[in-house]
Amino acid sequence: MSTVTLEINGRKVQGNLGDTILDVCNKNGIHIPTLCHFEGLTDVGICRMCLVEVREARGLLPACVTKATNGMVVTTENERINALRRSNLEMLFSERNHFCMFCEKSGDCELQKLAYEYGLDHVRYGFFWPSLSMDMSRRYFLYDQSRCILCRRCVRACEEVAGHTVLTVRDRGPKSMICPDDDLPFNESTCVSCGTCLQVCPTGALSDRKGTYVGRQADMTRTGSTCTFCSIGCEIEILSRDGEPLRVEGVFGKGPTEGVLCSSGRFEPLFEGKARRKGALICKEGNVKPAGLTEALAYVADKIRDLGMDSFAGLISSRATNETAFQFKKLFGNNAFLIDPPGTPLGNAHITDIDDADCIAVVGTNLDEEFKAVSSFVKRAANRGAKLVVVGSSGRRVDLRASCHLQEDDACSLGKILEGASKPIVIYGPHTGSSMMEFLWKLRPGVRQLGLASGSNGRGIEKLGIKPWEGDKKYEGVYVLLADLAMPVTMSTLLPNVDFIAIQSCYEDEGAVSADVFLPSRAWYERTGTYVNTEDRVGQLEQIPQEAPNVPSDEEIITCLNNLLN
Repeated sequence: MSTVTLEINGRKVQGNLGDTILDVCNKNGIHIPTLCHFEGLTDVGICRMCLVEVREARGLLPACVTKATNGMVVTTENERINALRRSNLEMLFSERNHFCMFCEKSGDCELQKLAYEYGLDHVRYGFFWPSLSMDMSRRYFLYDQSRCILCRRCVRACEEVAGHTVLTVRDRGPKSMICPDDDLPFNESTCVSCGTCLQVCPTGALSDRKGTYVGRQADMTRTGSTCTFCSIGCEIEILSRDGEPLRVEGVFGKGPTEGVLCSSGRFEPLFEGKARRKGALICKEGNVKPAGLTEALAYVADKIRDLGMDSFAGLISSRATNETAFQFKKLFGNNAFLIDPPGTPLGNAHITDIDDADCIAVVGTNLDEEFKAVSSFVKRAANRGAKLVVVGSSGRRVDLRASCHLQEDDACSLGKILEGASKPIVIYGPHTGSSMMEFLWKLRPGVRQLGLASGSNGRGIEKLGIKPWEGDKKYEGVYVLLADLAMPVTMSTLLPNVDFIAIQSCYEDEGAVSADVFLPSRAWYERTGTYVNTEDRVGQLEQIPQEAPNVPSDEEIITCLNNLLN
């Protein structure tokens, strides 16, 4: 790659051809303050905090949008530049109502940090004191216009990263406001609460309900892990304090979705309202009583011996880790089954391949509901002009972006469209029909295909030889390992016909406590192990720091049961 050489603050430095002055400074450890800049978003140069002096240039230039060239001489700090930056900060503080002592973001706010950096202890301009409303209509996070500095990070992130293009700017000058759609309340807009805007906001304009006023980020522990709420397996960071998860963030540039998350992975787990059960229960003759874990496991082991292992089935949820599934298979052998429906065939593409496709076909999945993070990639590809073809329906929001709609079995028309594209990709999900799947299979390897599997760790569990449950054989006893999955409706209809039921679950729902034995399971933030995502990529789960887990891991419980039987 070609390089450029320039002088910054009297020092010879190098960057790549096409880099901005800010890029070169970041690569060479030279600090330039920014507010509207965020790595991965298009730079717009509106905050004016990164202004620098370039020899022979007329006036100061914004470093984030000025290309670096050979021989350029740049000064990033002097009395003139610092005075202008301080003045910019004063204007930002005077335009809105920034009361740092009452703000949830105090201590983590980028605007506040720059104020300290430039010694801002008073504002020379008159304050506008605008009367601005707060939008509290969303369940998961709030929008306070008084703290917005109009950096437009959220607007760009919503379009360029999340692909939803919900946010825009209305009015001009001091009346400018960030708003969703046609200035609707958020709960009436097309916002899907993915939280991307929240993660990029530099001030307290956007704040989440769960993690508000519970401490600064320095007081929290960050734990890198994998999202367990669908088969995408997004890489995440769990922010926790005193053993409680308070916030989930995407890791930009890493993982299968490079930081894109959805409401199912970012917010919903934190607002789980189900009753948690951390101890075992035994039901005898209609009487339910608490029991020690050792006693409950011994009771299950006795029942397995009485009925015989051949008459006992083990049903495991795709929320279980590979390590747990290995022990489960070891215990139940060929009588071990996966609760989730049959898996989707593995594709030959990755989620990030959607970014460079000129034609995207979506088949057999509702991306709006089942794979929301993938819908972001599809939407942002459509935003930049890629042709989107929907076979059947992919959810209302994705369907609106489609330029072509086909019937579910119209493989012929789909084939003709794909032939006319130079970089096509087909995304198929768990509802793809057998005839369409056979047609797609014949297109390989010429057409890239992304298979979206149902469940969370279905690919990993099936790799261990555990097949999906079909319910074609009657068993006298059943051991159901749900982990933190709710009891499926299909299971509820099956279990009354079984003589003995043992359920291992995180939650004390009606189906779980009606079992003969209830065993506890760890929650998503307490588990350690590995998952295999829909792309066949291995993701690592890590539990947040805790004094001592109240519940043994699923793997430990299954291993203990296996030891009792051998």
